[in-house]
Amino acid sequence: MNVVVTGSAGFIGSRLCARLRAMGHHVIGLDKRTGGDAIHLKALLAEHEIDVVYHLAAETSVFNTRLKDILRENIEVLIEVVTACNEYGVKLVWASSSTANPGNTTSMYGMSKHFGEQFSMAYNPTATAVRLHNVYGPNPRPGTLLHHLLHDERCTIFNEGRNVRHFTYIDDIVDALIMASTCNKPLVNAVNPELSTVREFCEEVAKHMHLNLDYVEQLRARDNYEQAVDEGVYTMPVKYRSIAAGLADVFRTLKTGEPISHQQFNWLGQYQLQA
Repeated sequence: MNVVVTGSAGFIGSRLCARLRAMGHHVIGLDKRTGGDAIHLKALLAEHEIDVVYHLAAETSVFNTRLKDILRENIEVLIEVVTACNEYGVKLVWASSSTANPGNTTSMYGMSKHFGEQFSMAYNPTATAVRLHNVYGPNPRPGTLLHHLLHDERCTIFNEGRNVRHFTYIDDIVDALIMASTCNKPLVNAVNPELSTVREFCEEVAKHMHLNLDYVEQLRARDNYEQAVDEGVYTMPVKYRSIAAGLADVFRTLKTGEPISHQQFNWLGQYQLQA
């Protein structure tokens, strides 16, 4: 199959591209860091026979204060991608966020993802938005909790580490995204059902490395005490790893440099979901 991945050089995008290529698919990557902008997707669809588009290019993080960049990348570019895929009849799978759940929305980032879900449902009836929940894994994105824990000499942990999250391992996210390519639902969750506090996540990391942590009472601006899961949204049937298993894979990879194995499954049609 011919597949396009936007944000192909990113944390999740690069992992997704590697998996798709390993499955034998022809992958075209678009990433601004390598000269490809997702806003030009329509021209690419006009020139090539594409089966699936995975749209991961976006501005990320609730702490992102570059509001004009969020407007451009998460709203204007998304509009172009959604309408281009609809025009050319190409299946679209795109990365939404747990912050799009109205109870979790505290920032422009979350608002942009919520808008994207509504726009996608209105203007591309075959598109599937996948709400990603607190993704972690090897080579984590700068600014995320695991990146700070791995690279900072000393870390400040807000709200005494009591914030509650559904930390979801990156390979499970990749599984969910690929499954979504045969999904006929407009919105799904990709989420580890295991509920953990930030403190519990840090304690699990501390089993593998020494950490210097300062737990403070302050709740960080635009942070949320709990990233709740909308149980009314279908959750992709992935065998989600516990944080203990996921972090063990992270540190094994850091020590050995070996690729992490992943579950194999029949991509084509096996996970077709009923409306």
